[in-house]
Amino acid sequence: MFCLTYLLFVASAYAVLLPNATGPYSVGVSVHTLTDATRMDPYAPDDKPHERKVLISAFVPLNSTTTPCVSRSTLYMTPLVARDYDTLAASAGLSNETFTSLRMQLCDIPRGKSCFNGHGQRPDISKPSRPLLLFSPGFGQSRLLYGAMARSLASEGYVVITVDHPYDASVVEFPDGSFTRAANISTDDIAALEMVIQVRASDISFVIDQLQNVTALRQSIDHSAVRIDFDRIIMYGHSLGGAAAAATMLSDKRIRGGVNLDGRFFSPVKELGLERPFLNIGRPNHRSDDPTWDEFQQSMRAQSIELAIAGTTHSSFTDYPLIVSALGLTETAKKSLEDFLGTGQWDRVGDIIKRLVVAFDDLVFEHKTPKILQGADTKFPEVELVRSKPS
Repeated sequence: MFCLTYLLFVASAYAVLLPNATGPYSVGVSVHTLTDATRMDPYAPDDKPHERKVLISAFVPLNSTTTPCVSRSTLYMTPLVARDYDTLAASAGLSNETFTSLRMQLCDIPRGKSCFNGHGQRPDISKPSRPLLLFSPGFGQSRLLYGAMARSLASEGYVVITVDHPYDASVVEFPDGSFTRAANISTDDIAALEMVIQVRASDISFVIDQLQNVTALRQSIDHSAVRIDFDRIIMYGHSLGGAAAAATMLSDKRIRGGVNLDGRFFSPVKELGLERPFLNIGRPNHRSDDPTWDEFQQSMRAQSIELAIAGTTHSSFTDYPLIVSALGLTETAKKSLEDFLGTGQWDRVGDIIKRLVVAFDDLVFEHKTPKILQGADTKFPEVELVRSKPS
C-alpha cells in the first residue's frame, strides 16, 4: 500500500474535479462483474468458497460526430473504496475526505442498436475497430486509482479495460454492494507473489474470453458505436501489475505487446523472456535497485525497450500526480510531496505515460519507432532511453 503521509496537503472539504482528458474522443465507462465458472477462488475464505470473480471498468472512446457525449460528473472512486483510502489518510492525521471529494467527467454510454446480428455472433463491420488495452494495478491497489490514466488513453481511441483482482486489492466493491477485503499475502513471500501473478494472468485471459463472447459487457461496448480489434491487444500494468503483464503474455499469445510501469519481474518470465515486444518504463535508475530488469532484458527474445522518466518515483505511475496537481497547492506544499511524487512537473506525468503507450502501439502494430521511444522527442525531454534490444 502506498504511504499516504505525504498527502497532508491533498485533503479537501469540497469536490475536486480532475482535468478532462485531452484526446480527440469523449469517453464513456461501464462497470461489470465477471464470474469464471471454471475456477474456484484460491483466496476465498475456507468457510465461504466461491467461483472466481473479477470487477472491471470498460473505458470506451466516443466519436462526438456519431455518438454525442452526454457528460456527467462521476465519483472518482466508489464510496467504500474511497473510505478505505481515506481511512489510511486519517491514520496519518489527514482529512478523511481526500478521496471522497474527487470527481471525473465522463460520458454516458448511449443505448442503441447492438452491433450483433440476430444470432448474437457477428459484429457490425461498419463500426470502427478499436485496439484494446488491458490494465492490472499495483499490489494492494484498486483499479480506480488509475481511472484517469485509463480515461486519457481511451480518449486517444482505445478501448481500455481496468481490472480489480479480489483478495489482492485492499478492497473491491462490487455493484451489488458486496465487497472483498485483501487476503493475508506477504510481500516478502516470493512464492506467494508468484501465485498472485499467475492468478492475475488467469483473470486477464478470462476477461479477454468474456470480451470475445456475447455478454452484457460486450453489448455495452457495442452500443458506443465501436468494436474491439482482438488482433490488436496490449497489456500494461503498474508495479506488480507490470509483472502480471509479462506473465500473462507468456501464457496468452493474444496479447501482442506489454508495458511495465516501474514493476519488478518474477519467475518464470524473468528467466524465459518473451517472444513479443515489451516496454519497461521506470523511475530513474530503477535497474540499480531491481536486478530483475537485467535478468528479464537478457532473456528477451523480442524487441525490448527500457525508458526512464526524469523526476519520477514509484508512486508517479498512478493518478496521484494528476490528483495533486488539481488541488492548486502552494510551492511549500509541493516541496513536501517530492519524496512521494518526485521532482518532475506532476501534471505532465500522465500525458507522458499516455504518449509512450500510444507510441508503443505504433511499434508493435505499425513497426514504427517514434522518437519518444528513442528518448529523442524534444517535446518530452523527461524521457531517457536507457537501453533497447532489437527484435
